[in-house]
Amino acid sequence: MNQISYSVVTGWYADHKIRTYATRGDEFVRSTECFDLWYRCIDAFTAPESILIVDSASPVMPVLPDDPRISVVRLKQNFGHAVQGLSYLCGWSKALLCGLMYGFTNGSDYTVLIEQGSLFYGRDIIERQIAAFPDADIIAPDGRGTPQPLQTGIMIFRSAIIPEFIAAYCRVASADKSLSPEVKCAIAAEGMNLVFSPLPYGRRRPLDFSAGHFFFRHGTTEEIRAFTRHLGWGEHLVDSVLAREAV
Repeated sequence: MNQISYSVVTGWYADHKIRTYATRGDEFVRSTECFDLWYRCIDAFTAPESILIVDSASPVMPVLPDDPRISVVRLKQNFGHAVQGLSYLCGWSKALLCGLMYGFTNGSDYTVLIEQGSLFYGRDIIERQIAAFPDADIIAPDGRGTPQPLQTGIMIFRSAIIPEFIAAYCRVASADKSLSPEVKCAIAAEGMNLVFSPLPYGRRRPLDFSAGHFFFRHGTTEEIRAFTRHLGWGEHLVDSVLAREAV
């Protein structure tokens, strides 16, 4: 497999409180313990040259592993979920744009968004996606079976197109509350080679953990338990969150 360089970027927000707006998946996916699982997936199945965490002024932060590749940028406030409408660009959009520019200026061949709460399996999962679509400017899991045109859980950007993509994203007139970030990504990618990857599963169900490479979003407690059992990682992280919620 050809040697390529890539940066992984992700957003972060946690307060360990029940959401006041509609959410998918169990509260574990919004916990510091889920960050620990996310990082174990990063460490086991990817090989980024750098990892950027864009924190939206979170009151609760994970314990970061001793990994020199990790950098943290802290925004001045929490700009909220898209459905809350707290700002024109929600926290997700701001983390995406910040992370993409980091990957571009860092000199990586590719910049890979892997959202918090995206758990995944399969060695060289990023490298295999790039090898499967070598001419792609952007690789995103297809949105079939979801309400959106694409899925954002794992998105791969050729770094050379990032300035053009950011400019196009910022030109979209609608606020995130009225036009979802997934749709905005599709609009911003017009004129670029956007490839919809068949990588399972994202938000689609059912899950089949026997697949060679996959990711999933919005996991339930039982799905995450099954995932950690499949990888031989135990269930203590999930149990610790359940114990906290019971207090």
